[in-house]
Amino acid sequence: MKQPSEGKVPANTIDTATAAKLIQVTPRYVRQLSTQGWFKQVARDRWSLIEVVQGYIACLKDEGRRTSKSAADSRVRDARAAEIERRLARDDRTAIDMGEAVAALDKVTGDFLQSIGGLPARITREPRERQRIEAICDAERLRLSDRFSESAQALRSGLPADQADDEDDA
Repeated sequence: MKQPSEGKVPANTIDTATAAKLIQVTPRYVRQLSTQGWFKQVARDRWSLIEVVQGYIACLKDEGRRTSKSAADSRVRDARAAEIERRLARDDRTAIDMGEAVAALDKVTGDFLQSIGGLPARITREPRERQRIEAICDAERLRLSDRFSESAQALRSGLPADQADDEDDA
């Protein structure tokens, strides 16, 4: 880099050590900032006070923008990675969409309860015996229906069935 002429030194200039103290960096970093174009040397070992301060502030703002952009890029990368993990888990059948899980549980539950409801007619034609079996099946259907509802609620809440019950009671 060409050194400015050694002639007259403009007013309001500081030496490298003072510039470094002013902006709380090392003298080497002051020269590095100058090389990067944030401010210029006005004479050998002389810097414009105002240019040093303004150049350093501009440098910090630029680094802040780069840091902010880097953080945003990092969040986007993390979100993409999470989406890929979810997609792979679904493809590997180690994860299932909540709507699909609830629909499957509802289908199985409905089929099972309907099957229990049809048992008395399949077991006997005797009216009294059928009524007795229907009463037993109805009681069991109600008990199972409650248990299936608890399981569905636990599935929706993401908690184990016993913890989902505790939250409902609270």
